[in-house]
Amino acid sequence: MVGILNLDKPPGMTSAAVVARLRRSSGVTRVGHGGTLDPAATGVLPIFLGRATVLAEWLSRQGKSYLAGIKLGRGSDTDDADGSLTPAVLPAGIDGPRVATALAAFSGEVLQHPPAFSAVKVDGQRSYRRARLGDSSLPPARRVRVDSIRLLEMRLEPDGPLAVVEVECGPGFYVRALARDLGTSLGTHAHLASLSRTRVGCLRIEDAVSLADLEQAGAELGRYLQPAAAALVDVPSVLVAAGALADLRLGRSVAVAAAAAEDVYAADDRGRVLAIGRVVAGQFHPHRLVET
Repeated sequence: MVGILNLDKPPGMTSAAVVARLRRSSGVTRVGHGGTLDPAATGVLPIFLGRATVLAEWLSRQGKSYLAGIKLGRGSDTDDADGSLTPAVLPAGIDGPRVATALAAFSGEVLQHPPAFSAVKVDGQRSYRRARLGDSSLPPARRVRVDSIRLLEMRLEPDGPLAVVEVECGPGFYVRALARDLGTSLGTHAHLASLSRTRVGCLRIEDAVSLADLEQAGAELGRYLQPAAAALVDVPSVLVAAGALADLRLGRSVAVAAAAAEDVYAADDRGRVLAIGRVVAGQFHPHRLVET
């Protein structure tokens, strides 16, 4: 079984726990996920079955969309609601227009410090390990892309205002860090109170399947599978003739009608992703086999 599941992750579970449950219910041993979601977060979690697991890194490069609830007036050592919360002074005059103006500064190519509690490596060590030992310094800033950011709603709640924000971004962007930095720009502290991922590449929340439904399907997951090509919508493809499939299955280069290119995938006449590789002098050279 080879393909991708568009799973709607429930709250309160790690992405790894979701994968473990699907392994048990389906009997498929080769299962992986792409684009980790924090335990409290919900929404689109791509699940890769069989050899499609090698495509996770390609899907992770594609754009993502989120719906975030950002609580103003309370900071967190983890930048989200799972951390230790600290009340902060909330300046007067923080309303919808002011928050919308502050959010606009985060649009485009921006530098962002990942959260201290993150998997980013600093001097060869995961940042969250350093944070657990008492080092609360943020990892070095890195350039990330925000394609769109807008305020959908301001809610006045008993424990402080909540900004409901929609974000479309590129890889490597931390919505938790956005919450932290938005608070700073408004002269207070803030944290991520809720998060739902609504899109990863071409996988959208409207088409996602619940974990309960996937577990109930058991070994019959095929009805929910997206083709492996869903992870490669921005990657060029080359057609491999039927007579060359045997050589490709053995990892040999095969002739194709395409110009030289890096990071291309080979497909058969049914559109199945056969391999990832590169084209040199009219030859496709595979470096990762997918569906053979």
